[in-house]
This record gives sequence, C-alpha cells and structure tokens, in this order.
Amino acid sequence: MRYRVGEFAALTGVTVRALQHYDRLGLLRVARTESGHRVYSDADRQRVRHILALRTIGMSLHHIADLLKGPASQVPDALRLQRATLVQSRIAVDEAIELLRQMEEQGSGGAGPLLDRLADGVEMQDALEAMRGYFSDEAWEKWGQHYFQDWPSAAWRTLFRDVEASLEENPAGERAQELLNRSKLLWDTPIGSDPQLARAVREGYGKAWQARERWPSALRRRYAEFQIDEIAQFLGAAQMASWRRRGLIHTYTARRSAG
Repeated sequence: MRYRVGEFAALTGVTVRALQHYDRLGLLRVARTESGHRVYSDADRQRVRHILALRTIGMSLHHIADLLKGPASQVPDALRLQRATLVQSRIAVDEAIELLRQMEEQGSGGAGPLLDRLADGVEMQDALEAMRGYFSDEAWEKWGQHYFQDWPSAAWRTLFRDVEASLEENPAGERAQELLNRSKLLWDTPIGSDPQLARAVREGYGKAWQARERWPSALRRRYAEFQIDEIAQFLGAAQMASWRRRGLIHTYTARRSAG
C-alpha cells in the first residue's frame, strides 16, 4: 500500500509535522512522487512503529536515528543500556517521592525553609548518585549508600574531633591506638564478617578517596568541617605502628610489593 502524508499521519497517529521532522533527521526516508510529494509504504509504517516504541522507552530521536542506521546486531546492546538507564531513572523518581514524603511528615515551616530543605535533599541525592560510581553494586547497596547518606554520622564526627585533638600524640601511643580501634569498629560493624564485601567496600572507598577533590559539593562541604587529610595520616600511622608492634609490618609490605 502507498499512502499520502495525511493518510499516513492518520494511520500511524503521528502528526504531519512530526513525520517531516523524522525525514529531516534521517529517521524516515520516504519515496516522493514526480511532483515532490511524500509517499509512504507499509514498510514505512513498520519503521514508525519502531520509532514510537523506542521513544516510549525514553530514547532520543537522534539516538534512534543512529540505532536504526546501524547494524541490527547493535539493537540488543542498545536496549540493555536503555533498560539500565530506566532503572536509574526509576530509582531517582522513587528517591524524589521518598524525599517529598519525608518533607510532608516534617511540616512546611514556610515556603523558604521548605524549598531550602528540598534543595538540600536534591543536592544530597545528586551526591549519592555521583558516589555510587566508585562502588560495585553489592558494596553500594550494602554499605555505600548508607555510609554516604549520613556522612559523617554522629559517631564518625565524634571520632574525627577526638582525632583532631590528638594529632600531636605519638601514633604508637595508647591514645592513638584507642582511636584507631574505634575507627575500625565504626568501619567494620556495618560490613560484618563477609570478606568479599569488605574487600569490595575497601576497593570502592579507595577509588572514592583518591578522587575526593572531585566529590560533589554537598559532600565536600561536610568534608571541609574536619582536617580529613591529617586525620587519615594519623590513623594510617597508628595502623603502621600497630602492625610493627605485632611483627606484621614486614609481611604486609612484602605482600603489597608482590601485588
């Protein structure tokens, strides 16, 4: 069958202007009569069905144009990628709904404070999404999202202040070792006894720590409240002193060199 543009628009539910736009983008190259009028076929109708289906799952027209121009073998990968994108979008929507629910429970307190809390919540969600990229799915779901949602928690804040007050102490001394043990307890308790999870968490956090200057502003503002670099150096020195006292330092460094 051959269809004029008006007939084809009515048949597919797509406006004439949209069909013309598809043509300009190279999405739908159709035949023309000698006088220059577009003429559509059943194959064009099938292609429009595919375009509309891909638009429904959130693909842009430019992405669809590239996909349909390419080999059919790339379609499964494109659909898998789009599914992952939709999952992330759904998570973002769920988080937004939960944020609004919490705000409703807390009461408004006026337009200004209400919008301030909304802005804070949105910034925090953006920060969490950025930090997620440093972790495996399991490490993030079981540890990362809870850690960074409340980072630093009240317990970590207390520890940070105590370490800051002890930076001049001997890392091998009793006070430094007590602070080190507190940090280990705060770190290890949420992880539990799963060595695979512990390894994944440490790998993810190591990547995040190396990139700390690029952390989202919502987290960097919290970071700036404390002497985090000095705290990390102090606890690291305390850990080295602990290993040295137990005769583990040579074994540890040899293993690190071998790795």
